Amino acid sequence: MATPRKSALQLAAREKALAKAKELTERHEKLIELAAEFFQQQEQAELVRTEAKKKADAILAKAEADAHNAVRSAATTLRAMLDSGEPKSAVGARLGLSGAELKRMLDLVPNEEPASVGSEKPDNHDSSQLSAQDAAA
Repeated sequence: MATPRKSALQLAAREKALAKAKELTERHEKLIELAAEFFQQQEQAELVRTEAKKKADAILAKAEADAHNAVRSAATTLRAMLDSGEPKSAVGARLGLSGAELKRMLDLVPNEEPASVGSEKPDNHDSSQLSAQDAAA
């Protein structure tokens, strides 16, 4: 058998080197694609977090507003209890509120004594309409 020529050995080595380089290039291109996919997914995760934070902030703001309205309603009820003539100490004891808590709640609503008298006028007006209707019947 004849030994392969030097040029044939060089050609074989060159083909082997080209095949290895092609394999490495394909591997690097695949890694680049995977890295791009990774960063895209990371960005998507950040967008999801940002959107969820906005929704959570909106929910918390609405809950805070609803809670504030409920406290104002409670303060209005407290004012009505005091307007009925009950002393502050008795109302505070009944509700389990300290003097400072009672004052803090009363500061949320103005003293509406004239308005409560005005709110009784429509009731009187309605009863006079009922009396007029009864008289007509």
